[in-house]
Amino acid sequence: MNSETTYLTDLAAVLWPCGGLLGTGDGAVRRMAYRNRGNQYLPVPNAHNPRVILPAHNRSAATRGITSFAQGHSLGERLRTLLLTGAFATGVAPLLLRDRLFVGAGPGIEHALTTALDRELAIAIHVGPPRANRKPVLLLLTPGGRTIGYAKVAVNDLTTRLVRAETEALRHLGQARLRDVTVPRLLYDGEWNGHPLMVQEALPVGHQTDRPTRYQLLRCVTQIVGMDKVRERQLSESPYLRTLDDRIARLGTRPEAAPLRAALHRLPDVSLPFGAWHGDLTRWNIASTARRAFVWDWERLTMDAPAGFDALHFDLNECVQAGVHPGVHRWLDSGTRLLRDPLMATCGLREHAVSTVMALYLIDLATRYLHDRQAESGSGMAAVDDWLLPALDGLQERAAHEAAHPV
Repeated sequence: MNSETTYLTDLAAVLWPCGGLLGTGDGAVRRMAYRNRGNQYLPVPNAHNPRVILPAHNRSAATRGITSFAQGHSLGERLRTLLLTGAFATGVAPLLLRDRLFVGAGPGIEHALTTALDRELAIAIHVGPPRANRKPVLLLLTPGGRTIGYAKVAVNDLTTRLVRAETEALRHLGQARLRDVTVPRLLYDGEWNGHPLMVQEALPVGHQTDRPTRYQLLRCVTQIVGMDKVRERQLSESPYLRTLDDRIARLGTRPEAAPLRAALHRLPDVSLPFGAWHGDLTRWNIASTARRAFVWDWERLTMDAPAGFDALHFDLNECVQAGVHPGVHRWLDSGTRLLRDPLMATCGLREHAVSTVMALYLIDLATRYLHDRQAESGSGMAAVDDWLLPALDGLQERAAHEAAHPV
């Protein structure tokens, strides 16, 4: 077994305490599963590279799972989605997809969710690429394929913190007033098999929504910033600076810690507006119409960060889609333009502090990646010494010049 098939069987042990066996659509494993009267799931595209896990004998749920979890941003992705949905809709997918995950009979995650929500349901599971914060996201469907909501289950210490953090964030957001931003309601909070479990409603996103325009993004960002009272402080006097400094200190003897701490303390002591930030606002967590933004995945919500972090995070993730190094160079310009937009000025962000905010964002992002050990998953973005520290050097010079020559 490779690391992905090991992950798949470990995941099965969390979701189905009776465990799961990987096999093919024929042979001894299948015969054993049939005798045990368990369920069959299809790892797609296969058990060595699972991205979604779909019910083998529920066409509606499987088809809906494909369309709900598809990124669909490139032509190739859209074609793959079209082919898969056609294969499941016509019933030929179980014949084409060889790998199976057989789970034994007995109470499993489906039973727990049915009891929690008091309704019959089917599930499709998003696994996603290997990352430190990887966890199963379960699409909850009626037997006919209508979306009920999404469930998240923790599988390790990091994802336990994230699931619990998102649960608390959704509770807080339920009381917040966001004029043009819709967030999911928390439907259930509990445990399954000793792991935190939460369920949130599905947002009404689909063909009538799209990635936000620049204006829609900044409108959303400024409303999130202002979720609680925006406070303007000198950087040196801010709780944020002390918290970030402490997070860097807890990196211990990691070689990246010293340059990050030095960069932080070399930044000019400018006045900045501090407010809330989503923490992971990307094309995968937001959809927009002309009037509203729909935002989900609030597991990294923070209530005290420099205004503009969400705009920078969204833009950086867009820029690096075609490559990290050229993308970062584009971001150094495009991020600057975003923060100098008049909409950001409504939060109190002034032009002489733009590069300081960008540098703080990179230091914060690097510290997160290092604490979460994201580089171990092979992500190019997580190799902070390769691209982030060099970009930070240039931003420090810009920040010092801007602060010394305010417009």
